[in-house]
Amino acid sequence: MTEATKQTDSTHQRTIPTRAEELGLGPWHFLVLVSTIVLAILMPIEAVFGSLDAAWLIVLSAAITVLLLADTLRRARTGGQRYLRSWFVIDLLAAIPFDLVAELPGVAGTSSAEAFRMLALLRVLRVARLFVLQRRWRVQTSFNPAVLRLVFFAFWIALVAHWMASGWIALDGFESGPADLSPYQSALYWAITTLTTVGYGDITPIGVGQTYYTMVAMLLGAAMYGYIIGNVASLVSNLDVIRAGHLQRVETANHFMRDRQIPRDLQAQVRDYYNYVWDSRVGQETAILDELPKPLHVEIALHTHRNILESVPLFTGAGEDFFRDLVLYLKPRVLLPGQRLMRRGEVGSELYFIEEGSVEVLGTDDESVIAVLGSGDFVGEMALLTDQPRANTVIAADYCIVYALDRVGFNRVLENFPDVAGEVRRIADERRTGSDQSS
Repeated sequence: MTEATKQTDSTHQRTIPTRAEELGLGPWHFLVLVSTIVLAILMPIEAVFGSLDAAWLIVLSAAITVLLLADTLRRARTGGQRYLRSWFVIDLLAAIPFDLVAELPGVAGTSSAEAFRMLALLRVLRVARLFVLQRRWRVQTSFNPAVLRLVFFAFWIALVAHWMASGWIALDGFESGPADLSPYQSALYWAITTLTTVGYGDITPIGVGQTYYTMVAMLLGAAMYGYIIGNVASLVSNLDVIRAGHLQRVETANHFMRDRQIPRDLQAQVRDYYNYVWDSRVGQETAILDELPKPLHVEIALHTHRNILESVPLFTGAGEDFFRDLVLYLKPRVLLPGQRLMRRGEVGSELYFIEEGSVEVLGTDDESVIAVLGSGDFVGEMALLTDQPRANTVIAADYCIVYALDRVGFNRVLENFPDVAGEVRRIADERRTGSDQSS
């Protein structure tokens, strides 16, 4: 490999974002996010009240400026032309310290200082990036989308109310407010009552500018009120879409059973089955895994079932690749209390892994319990090796989730692993010989 190729590969590796970076959850992105929110809060206040003499505010503004400028340069280096055509201008404006320029000697106290403070409001434009993060987090994180939506919704309402209050103060709208409240508290109170369309009338506009500002605020409040109602209704209806689908399936089953005059005790068993499937999320697991690409399907299934597969003596010595192929043939089953899993004397073709619940192994009289198997156990492995009838009847002691592995799928996997197949045949011969001798 040439030096140029190495350099190209190295550069390429440096620009590949990590998972946290893609979601904006890395340490650097978190700092930039917090800085953006701080700008969205401080810039309107500084534009309204003028110079803020607190030294910590000047240090904070300078630190944010350095951070945002570094982030802009970093994105320009890694994002290329696509970034330059999209977010570059907004990020660059947010990185320019107009508010600090207003404090420079020769500028402070002049009309130019006021102009720079107004220009500093352009730094707030970077808050638009939160819309991108909001959409990304809702679809790419494990957080409940409804909860995330409520959090962002509350954040935007609070931020808009803050901006409206700052604008009201700029128009001296606080003069008619309650005397015991600070100008900002009074303005924020007016903004919230206006946004929520309450408008008690205890704070009223003075002059033409305030009147028009109030009109715009009332229109914005009416629009936001409608938006709130629509979103709350949507959130309520979508908080548990899956449960709504489950209830619909149960109702459909009830109609079917009533039309066919199914006995009530059998109807109750069907409903119990649906409710247990819902509680255990077995149906969701199957649907989700089937939608995933095969590599992801294998990784999740192997993570879930590795321990129980490795506990089967039949698979002793099998490697990782064998288990990766085998998990694709595991099929979930749900058993109700008293339901039969295996019948003595029948020719079986499946091995069962018990994921949840317990089963009872009955004796030759099909009444006495000779063993109880629980989570992590397995039963029926001889069905993968021979056509011998089942030796015992097995029934569910309570609600159970089992995973079935049939002989057809097992043999398909063995075709790719001749070493494992040879060991399985040896074990089968030993057990068959032992069975013949005992008989």
